[in-house]
Formats: sequence, structure tokens, C-alpha cells
Amino acid sequence: MAIIWPCPLTPSTYAVAGRGISVPRVVCSGCRRQLSGWGGYWRWMRAERVSAQRIWIRRGRCRHCRRTHALLPSFLFACRLDVAQVIGTALDRAAAGIGARTIAQQLALPHTTVRDWWRRMRTRAPTLLASLLALATRLDPAPVALSTDGTPAVLEALWCAWQRTQRRLARRTPDQWAFWSLVSGGLALTAYTSPPLPAGP
Repeated sequence: MAIIWPCPLTPSTYAVAGRGISVPRVVCSGCRRQLSGWGGYWRWMRAERVSAQRIWIRRGRCRHCRRTHALLPSFLFACRLDVAQVIGTALDRAAAGIGARTIAQQLALPHTTVRDWWRRMRTRAPTLLASLLALATRLDPAPVALSTDGTPAVLEALWCAWQRTQRRLARRTPDQWAFWSLVSGGLALTAYTSPPLPAGP
């Protein structure tokens, strides 16, 4: 299992830290007990216009329920090579009607990668939209007025939830794509079921 933690570092700074990366205290997603260190592993990451590079992912273990968790920085989604900022940029452009091949050329990515992101979001759109609207209204009970529908509405709801979080937390809010990884538990674009939402900011 993976737990996303709010990482203030850029992907390149994180990569340079290697095994020396420091992770704040994290609690088990199952029993809410504090995790202890449990080693880690290397994985690949691809940032914008940068060749894939290896980064160190720390693991945590819950002594109570004995589960182990991969502690992913918030600039990543679970099971995705590319950083959240790159994925978000591609999805924004796709929502604006730009084709996957054009986006792939603009971002120097494989066409099939961009196509997969958009297909995954389109498949999960109803669940993602409902989750983000629930979060937005939890932060502020005012109705959320969407100017579009379908898959693009997911990004509009994300923007609204992110803005409302910014108003509540001011400068502590990460960029909108890291925010999406945090509130979805990194699962926004996986084949898993409903992404988790935090109990509150």
C-alpha cells in the first residue's frame, strides 16, 4: 500500500537527496497509529523534459497491524512514472480539446502514455467528480458551479476544491496536482476503486 505525504521539495531536489531524504511522521492508513521506518526501495521517476531518474522511496511499518506502506512524495501518483505536474498539464490540454498525439509531442512523451492518462480519467470521471465535489463542499458549503460536464468537469471540480483549500490553509497548500495526489491517496489515475478523501483539512 502507498501513503502520500506532503513533500515541499521539487522532484529534482528530492532525487538529489537520495537515501538521505527525510520524511515527516506518518500514520498508518488502516489503524491511524504512527509508522516506524522500514527501509525503502529505488523507483523510477520522469519529470518534465528530464530523462527518467531513480529516486529513493522510504517505507513505513505499523507495529500494531503490521502493515507496510510505501511513503510516496506528493509530486507523484501511485503506479505512474511521470510526476503529477506533467500528468496534470497533459490532462488540462486534453480537456481543452487538444489531441493526445499533439500533447505527447509538446511534452516529449509517448503518445500511448498520454492516451492512457486521459482514458483512465474518463473511465473514473463519475467517481472522481463526486469525490472532489464532496471535498469542495466540505471545505465551503457554497454550491459548486461547473461550466462544463463529462471528464473536463473533473478538473474544474479539482480547481474549485484546491482554491477552497487555499483559502482555508493559505500558504500551506501545495500546487493543484500535488494536492490531487494527496486527497486521492495517489490513486486518482489507477484502476482501483474510490479514492480516499481526508477527514478534513
